Amino acid sequence: MSGNYSITSFGQYWKDDNYNAGSNNSSACGMSDSSTEASIFGGDTQAYASNPYENVFGTDVDYSSQYDSIIDSFHKQLDDIRAAQAEEEAQADDDNDGDDTSVDGSDPETGTEPTGDEPTGDEPAGDEPAGDEPAGDEPAGDEPTGDEPTGDEPTGDEPTGDEPTGDEPAAYTDEELSLIYNTAQDILDATVRYESGLFGGTDEEAFIEALSNEKLTPELMQGVQAQLQAEGHDLFDLIRSETSGGTEDILEGYALAKLGGESKESGTKLESYGPYQDMDKSSVEYQNYIRKCVSLFKTAVNGAGTDEKVLAYVMSLPDDIRADVEAQYNEKYGKDTKFMDRGKKEVSGVLKDEYWS
Repeated sequence: MSGNYSITSFGQYWKDDNYNAGSNNSSACGMSDSSTEASIFGGDTQAYASNPYENVFGTDVDYSSQYDSIIDSFHKQLDDIRAAQAEEEAQADDDNDGDDTSVDGSDPETGTEPTGDEPTGDEPAGDEPAGDEPAGDEPAGDEPTGDEPTGDEPTGDEPTGDEPTGDEPAAYTDEELSLIYNTAQDILDATVRYESGLFGGTDEEAFIEALSNEKLTPELMQGVQAQLQAEGHDLFDLIRSETSGGTEDILEGYALAKLGGESKESGTKLESYGPYQDMDKSSVEYQNYIRKCVSLFKTAVNGAGTDEKVLAYVMSLPDDIRADVEAQYNEKYGKDTKFMDRGKKEVSGVLKDEYWS
Protein backbone atom coordinates (compact mmCIF):
# COMPACT_ATOMS: atom_id res chain seq x y z
CA MET A 1 0.00 0.00 0.00
CA SER A 2 1.49 3.35 -1.04
CA GLY A 3 1.92 6.31 1.20
CA ASN A 4 1.71 6.09 4.97
CA TYR A 5 -1.51 4.10 5.04
CA SER A 6 -1.81 0.50 6.16
CA ILE A 7 -4.38 -2.11 7.05
CA THR A 8 -3.84 -1.25 10.69
CA SER A 9 -4.57 2.49 10.21
CA PHE A 10 -7.58 1.67 8.10
CA GLY A 11 -9.02 -0.53 10.82
CA GLN A 12 -8.29 2.05 13.43
CA TYR A 13 -10.17 4.55 11.30
CA TRP A 14 -13.28 2.38 11.42
CA LYS A 15 -12.96 1.93 15.14
CA ASP A 16 -12.81 5.64 15.86
CA ASP A 17 -15.36 6.33 18.61
CA ASN A 18 -16.04 9.83 17.40
CA TYR A 19 -16.83 8.51 13.92
CA ASN A 20 -19.08 5.75 15.22
CA ALA A 21 -20.77 8.25 17.50
CA GLY A 22 -21.78 10.20 14.47
CA SER A 23 -19.37 13.08 14.67
CA ASN A 24 -20.51 16.12 12.86
CA ASN A 25 -17.03 16.63 11.44
CA SER A 26 -17.83 16.38 7.79
CA SER A 27 -14.19 16.75 6.80
CA ALA A 28 -13.55 13.22 8.12
CA CYS A 29 -15.74 11.90 5.31
CA GLY A 30 -14.48 14.36 2.80
CA MET A 31 -17.70 16.38 2.95
CA SER A 32 -17.90 20.20 3.06
CA ASP A 33 -20.26 22.29 5.10
CA SER A 34 -21.92 23.43 1.92
CA SER A 35 -23.51 20.02 1.41
CA THR A 36 -26.84 20.99 2.87
CA GLU A 37 -28.98 19.67 0.16
CA ALA A 38 -29.93 16.09 -0.44
CA SER A 39 -27.02 13.70 0.25
CA ILE A 40 -25.59 11.59 -2.53
CA PHE A 41 -26.76 8.62 -0.44
CA GLY A 42 -30.26 9.99 -0.11
CA GLY A 43 -31.90 11.81 2.80
CA ASP A 44 -30.96 15.12 4.21
CA THR A 45 -27.64 16.16 5.60
CA GLN A 46 -28.89 16.15 9.13
CA ALA A 47 -29.71 12.48 8.95
CA TYR A 48 -26.24 11.74 7.57
CA ALA A 49 -24.59 13.77 10.26
CA SER A 50 -26.46 12.01 13.03
CA ASN A 51 -25.78 8.44 11.86
CA PRO A 52 -23.07 7.87 9.22
CA TYR A 53 -24.14 4.21 8.58
CA GLU A 54 -27.84 4.81 8.25
CA ASN A 55 -28.11 5.66 4.55
CA VAL A 56 -25.28 3.38 3.34
CA PHE A 57 -25.59 0.08 5.26
CA GLY A 58 -28.88 0.39 7.01
CA THR A 59 -30.08 1.84 10.29
CA ASP A 60 -28.16 1.19 13.48
CA VAL A 61 -25.75 -1.38 11.96
CA ASP A 62 -22.17 -1.42 13.37
CA TYR A 63 -19.84 -3.19 10.93
CA SER A 64 -16.61 -2.25 12.66
CA SER A 65 -16.42 -5.60 14.55
CA GLN A 66 -16.31 -7.53 11.26
CA TYR A 67 -13.30 -5.55 10.13
CA ASP A 68 -11.67 -6.18 13.48
CA SER A 69 -11.81 -9.93 12.88
CA ILE A 70 -10.51 -9.54 9.33
CA ILE A 71 -7.59 -7.46 10.49
CA ASP A 72 -6.81 -9.88 13.33
CA SER A 73 -6.88 -12.83 10.88
CA PHE A 74 -4.56 -10.98 8.51
CA HIS A 75 -2.05 -10.33 11.27
CA LYS A 76 -2.17 -13.98 12.31
CA GLN A 77 -1.45 -15.11 8.74
CA LEU A 78 1.36 -12.57 8.50
CA ASP A 79 2.90 -13.92 11.70
CA ASP A 80 2.64 -17.49 10.33
CA ILE A 81 4.41 -16.45 7.12
CA ARG A 82 7.20 -14.75 9.05
CA ALA A 83 7.60 -17.81 11.29
CA ALA A 84 7.82 -20.09 8.22
CA GLN A 85 10.45 -17.83 6.65
CA ALA A 86 12.48 -17.85 9.84
CA GLU A 87 12.31 -21.65 9.95
CA GLU A 88 13.48 -21.92 6.32
CA GLU A 89 16.41 -19.59 7.00
CA ALA A 90 17.40 -21.63 10.04
CA GLN A 91 17.24 -24.85 7.97
CA ALA A 92 19.42 -23.27 5.26
CA ASP A 93 22.01 -22.31 7.88
CA ASP A 94 22.04 -25.90 9.16
CA ASP A 95 22.58 -27.25 5.62
CA ASN A 96 25.50 -24.88 5.03
CA ASP A 97 27.16 -26.09 8.21
CA GLY A 98 27.03 -29.69 6.88
CA ASP A 99 25.59 -31.01 10.14
CA ASP A 100 22.71 -33.44 9.62
CA THR A 101 21.97 -33.80 13.29
CA SER A 102 20.18 -31.45 15.63
CA VAL A 103 21.57 -29.99 18.80
CA ASP A 104 20.26 -32.82 20.93
CA GLY A 105 21.70 -35.44 18.53
CA SER A 106 18.40 -36.45 16.91
CA ASP A 107 17.99 -36.99 13.17
CA PRO A 108 16.27 -33.87 11.67
CA GLU A 109 14.49 -36.04 9.05
CA THR A 110 13.29 -38.92 11.19
CA GLY A 111 13.26 -37.21 14.56
CA THR A 112 14.87 -40.23 16.19
CA GLU A 113 17.80 -40.06 18.50
CA PRO A 114 20.93 -42.25 18.13
CA THR A 115 20.86 -45.43 20.17
CA GLY A 116 24.63 -45.68 20.60
CA ASP A 117 25.07 -48.70 18.28
CA GLU A 118 25.23 -46.73 15.04
CA PRO A 119 28.56 -45.38 13.74
CA THR A 120 29.13 -41.69 14.29
CA GLY A 121 31.04 -41.24 11.01
CA ASP A 122 34.52 -41.24 12.53
CA GLU A 123 34.52 -44.80 13.81
CA PRO A 124 33.99 -48.09 11.95
CA ALA A 125 30.54 -49.63 12.19
CA GLY A 126 29.63 -53.16 13.22
CA ASP A 127 32.20 -55.87 12.52
CA GLU A 128 34.40 -53.84 10.21
CA PRO A 129 38.03 -53.20 11.25
CA ALA A 130 38.67 -50.01 13.15
CA GLY A 131 41.72 -48.46 11.55
CA ASP A 132 44.62 -50.15 9.80
CA GLU A 133 43.95 -53.67 11.04
CA PRO A 134 42.80 -56.31 8.53
CA ALA A 135 39.12 -57.24 8.56
CA GLY A 136 37.62 -60.65 9.19
CA ASP A 137 39.83 -63.67 8.66
CA GLU A 138 42.44 -61.98 6.48
CA PRO A 139 46.02 -62.16 7.78
CA ALA A 140 47.57 -58.93 8.95
CA GLY A 141 51.13 -59.74 7.93
CA ASP A 142 50.74 -60.70 4.28
CA GLU A 143 50.34 -57.19 2.94
CA PRO A 144 53.42 -55.54 1.41
CA THR A 145 55.33 -53.38 3.85
CA GLY A 146 56.85 -51.11 1.22
CA ASP A 147 60.12 -53.01 0.94
CA GLU A 148 58.77 -55.59 -1.51
CA PRO A 149 59.08 -55.03 -5.27
CA THR A 150 56.07 -53.33 -6.87
CA GLY A 151 56.10 -55.52 -9.95
CA ASP A 152 57.73 -52.93 -12.24
CA GLU A 153 61.18 -53.30 -10.79
CA PRO A 154 63.58 -56.27 -11.23
CA THR A 155 63.82 -58.56 -8.21
CA GLY A 156 67.42 -59.56 -8.85
CA ASP A 157 66.68 -63.00 -10.31
CA GLU A 158 65.15 -61.67 -13.51
CA PRO A 159 66.98 -60.15 -16.47
CA THR A 160 67.09 -56.36 -16.41
CA GLY A 161 66.72 -56.03 -20.18
CA ASP A 162 70.38 -55.49 -21.02
CA GLU A 163 71.31 -59.14 -20.63
CA PRO A 164 70.45 -62.02 -22.97
CA THR A 165 67.50 -64.11 -21.76
CA GLY A 166 68.68 -67.35 -23.34
CA ASP A 167 66.25 -67.26 -26.26
CA GLU A 168 67.93 -64.25 -27.85
CA PRO A 169 71.48 -64.12 -29.20
CA ALA A 170 74.05 -62.48 -26.98
CA ALA A 171 75.22 -58.99 -27.85
CA TYR A 172 78.51 -59.26 -29.77
CA THR A 173 81.24 -56.72 -30.36
CA ASP A 174 82.21 -55.74 -33.89
CA GLU A 175 85.29 -57.96 -33.65
CA GLU A 176 83.22 -60.94 -32.50
CA LEU A 177 80.65 -60.37 -35.23
CA SER A 178 83.44 -60.36 -37.76
CA LEU A 179 84.82 -63.65 -36.38
CA ILE A 180 81.38 -65.25 -36.46
CA TYR A 181 80.70 -64.22 -40.04
CA ASN A 182 84.15 -65.16 -41.33
CA THR A 183 84.02 -68.58 -39.61
CA ALA A 184 80.63 -69.34 -41.17
CA GLN A 185 81.91 -68.38 -44.60
CA ASP A 186 85.10 -70.46 -44.12
CA ILE A 187 82.95 -73.51 -43.29
CA LEU A 188 80.79 -72.96 -46.38
CA ASP A 189 83.89 -72.43 -48.51
CA ALA A 190 85.35 -75.70 -47.19
CA THR A 191 82.18 -77.68 -47.90
CA VAL A 192 79.37 -76.64 -50.25
CA ARG A 193 81.44 -74.07 -52.16
CA TYR A 194 84.72 -76.01 -52.30
CA GLU A 195 85.99 -77.09 -55.70
CA SER A 196 89.10 -79.21 -56.13
CA GLY A 197 89.92 -81.24 -59.22
CA LEU A 198 87.36 -82.90 -61.40
CA PHE A 199 84.90 -84.13 -58.77
CA GLY A 200 85.23 -81.43 -56.14
CA GLY A 201 85.07 -82.37 -52.43
CA THR A 202 85.71 -80.93 -48.95
CA ASP A 203 88.63 -78.90 -47.69
CA GLU A 204 88.96 -80.91 -44.46
CA GLU A 205 91.93 -79.03 -43.09
CA ALA A 206 90.18 -75.66 -43.53
CA PHE A 207 87.08 -77.11 -41.89
CA ILE A 208 89.02 -78.36 -38.85
CA GLU A 209 90.97 -75.11 -38.60
CA ALA A 210 87.73 -73.09 -38.53
CA LEU A 211 86.18 -75.13 -35.69
CA SER A 212 89.33 -75.55 -33.58
CA ASN A 213 90.03 -71.80 -33.38
CA GLU A 214 90.64 -71.05 -29.66
CA LYS A 215 89.02 -67.62 -30.07
CA LEU A 216 85.79 -69.32 -31.13
CA THR A 217 84.14 -69.69 -27.71
CA PRO A 218 80.87 -71.60 -27.18
CA GLU A 219 78.98 -68.29 -27.26
CA LEU A 220 80.52 -67.34 -30.59
CA MET A 221 79.92 -70.85 -31.96
CA GLN A 222 76.21 -70.28 -31.33
CA GLY A 223 76.49 -67.22 -33.54
CA VAL A 224 78.19 -69.28 -36.26
CA GLN A 225 75.40 -71.87 -36.12
CA ALA A 226 72.80 -69.10 -36.38
CA GLN A 227 74.60 -67.58 -39.39
CA LEU A 228 74.76 -70.97 -41.13
CA GLN A 229 71.08 -71.60 -40.48
CA ALA A 230 70.22 -68.17 -41.86
CA GLU A 231 71.90 -69.27 -45.10
CA GLY A 232 70.04 -72.60 -45.17
CA HIS A 233 72.61 -74.93 -43.56
CA ASP A 234 73.25 -76.70 -40.25
CA LEU A 235 76.72 -77.29 -38.80
CA PHE A 236 76.15 -80.93 -37.79
CA ASP A 237 74.54 -81.75 -41.14
CA LEU A 238 77.53 -80.30 -42.99
CA ILE A 239 79.96 -82.33 -40.84
CA ARG A 240 78.10 -85.62 -41.37
CA SER A 241 77.36 -85.11 -45.05
CA GLU A 242 80.69 -83.64 -46.17
CA THR A 243 83.17 -85.67 -44.07
CA SER A 244 83.72 -89.17 -42.72
CA GLY A 245 86.08 -91.29 -40.60
CA GLY A 246 88.52 -89.60 -38.27
CA THR A 247 87.87 -86.15 -39.80
CA GLU A 248 84.19 -86.46 -38.99
CA ASP A 249 85.09 -87.53 -35.41
CA ILE A 250 87.35 -84.52 -34.90
CA LEU A 251 84.87 -82.01 -36.33
CA GLU A 252 81.97 -83.44 -34.35
CA GLY A 253 84.10 -83.48 -31.20
CA TYR A 254 84.80 -79.73 -31.52
CA ALA A 255 81.15 -78.94 -32.33
CA LEU A 256 79.79 -81.04 -29.43
CA ALA A 257 82.28 -79.56 -26.94
CA LYS A 258 81.18 -76.01 -27.82
CA LEU A 259 77.49 -76.47 -28.61
CA GLY A 260 76.59 -79.67 -26.79
CA GLY A 261 74.38 -82.34 -28.32
CA GLU A 262 74.16 -86.05 -28.93
CA SER A 263 76.89 -88.34 -30.26
CA LYS A 264 75.99 -89.84 -33.64
CA GLU A 265 76.98 -93.45 -32.95
CA SER A 266 76.24 -94.04 -29.26
CA GLY A 267 73.53 -91.39 -28.75
CA THR A 268 75.39 -90.15 -25.66
CA LYS A 269 74.19 -86.71 -24.58
CA LEU A 270 77.07 -84.30 -24.19
CA GLU A 271 77.10 -80.89 -22.52
CA SER A 272 78.76 -77.70 -23.71
CA TYR A 273 81.69 -76.63 -21.56
CA GLY A 274 80.58 -73.00 -21.88
CA PRO A 275 78.90 -72.69 -18.42
CA TYR A 276 82.01 -74.13 -16.69
CA GLN A 277 84.72 -72.17 -18.49
CA ASP A 278 84.87 -69.31 -15.99
CA MET A 279 83.43 -71.16 -12.99
CA ASP A 280 85.23 -71.46 -9.66
CA LYS A 281 87.19 -74.71 -9.94
CA SER A 282 86.57 -75.55 -6.30
CA SER A 283 82.80 -75.38 -6.66
CA VAL A 284 80.75 -78.56 -6.45
CA GLU A 285 79.16 -77.94 -9.84
CA TYR A 286 82.52 -77.66 -11.60
CA GLN A 287 83.89 -80.72 -9.87
CA ASN A 288 80.82 -82.73 -10.87
CA TYR A 289 81.36 -81.74 -14.51
CA ILE A 290 85.00 -82.86 -14.35
CA ARG A 291 83.93 -86.17 -12.77
CA LYS A 292 81.40 -86.67 -15.57
CA CYS A 293 84.06 -86.06 -18.25
CA VAL A 294 86.37 -88.61 -16.56
CA SER A 295 83.57 -91.16 -16.72
CA LEU A 296 82.92 -90.38 -20.40
CA PHE A 297 86.61 -90.85 -21.28
CA LYS A 298 86.85 -94.11 -19.39
CA THR A 299 83.72 -95.49 -21.09
CA ALA A 300 84.91 -94.37 -24.54
CA VAL A 301 88.26 -96.21 -24.37
CA ASN A 302 87.10 -99.36 -22.57
CA GLY A 303 85.22 -102.30 -23.99
CA ALA A 304 85.24 -103.98 -27.37
CA GLY A 305 85.19 -100.76 -29.39
CA THR A 306 86.12 -97.13 -28.98
CA ASP A 307 83.61 -94.30 -29.14
CA GLU A 308 85.81 -91.92 -31.12
CA LYS A 309 83.33 -89.05 -31.08
CA VAL A 310 83.01 -89.06 -27.25
CA LEU A 311 86.80 -89.38 -27.01
CA ALA A 312 87.17 -86.44 -29.42
CA TYR A 313 84.67 -84.47 -27.28
CA VAL A 314 86.86 -84.84 -24.16
CA MET A 315 90.03 -84.06 -26.10
CA SER A 316 88.41 -80.93 -27.62
CA LEU A 317 87.90 -79.32 -24.20
CA PRO A 318 89.99 -76.19 -23.38
CA ASP A 319 93.49 -76.99 -22.07
CA ASP A 320 92.74 -76.04 -18.43
CA ILE A 321 89.53 -78.11 -18.22
CA ARG A 322 91.10 -81.09 -19.98
CA ALA A 323 94.05 -80.90 -17.56
CA ASP A 324 91.66 -81.23 -14.61
CA VAL A 325 90.00 -84.25 -16.29
CA GLU A 326 93.41 -85.83 -16.84
CA ALA A 327 94.49 -85.26 -13.23
CA GLN A 328 91.34 -86.81 -11.80
CA TYR A 329 91.48 -89.76 -14.23
CA ASN A 330 95.09 -90.50 -13.35
CA GLU A 331 94.22 -90.32 -9.65
CA LYS A 332 91.41 -92.85 -9.99
CA TYR A 333 92.35 -95.07 -12.93
CA GLY A 334 95.90 -94.26 -13.97
CA LYS A 335 97.76 -96.76 -11.83
CA ASP A 336 98.79 -98.82 -14.86
CA THR A 337 98.16 -96.46 -17.82
CA LYS A 338 97.93 -92.68 -17.69
CA PHE A 339 95.26 -90.60 -19.36
CA MET A 340 97.18 -89.53 -22.48
CA ASP A 341 98.70 -92.95 -23.08
CA ARG A 342 95.35 -94.63 -22.74
CA GLY A 343 93.74 -92.38 -25.35
CA LYS A 344 96.61 -92.56 -27.82
CA LYS A 345 96.49 -96.33 -27.72
CA GLU A 346 92.86 -96.36 -28.91
CA VAL A 347 93.11 -94.06 -31.97
CA SER A 348 95.04 -93.73 -35.21
CA GLY A 349 95.31 -91.62 -38.37
CA VAL A 350 94.09 -88.04 -38.39
CA LEU A 351 92.48 -88.46 -34.98
CA LYS A 352 95.86 -89.30 -33.40
CA ASP A 353 97.59 -86.55 -35.36
CA GLU A 354 95.08 -83.94 -34.14
CA TYR A 355 95.30 -84.69 -30.41
CA TRP A 356 98.56 -86.63 -29.84
CA SER A 357 101.02 -85.22 -32.32
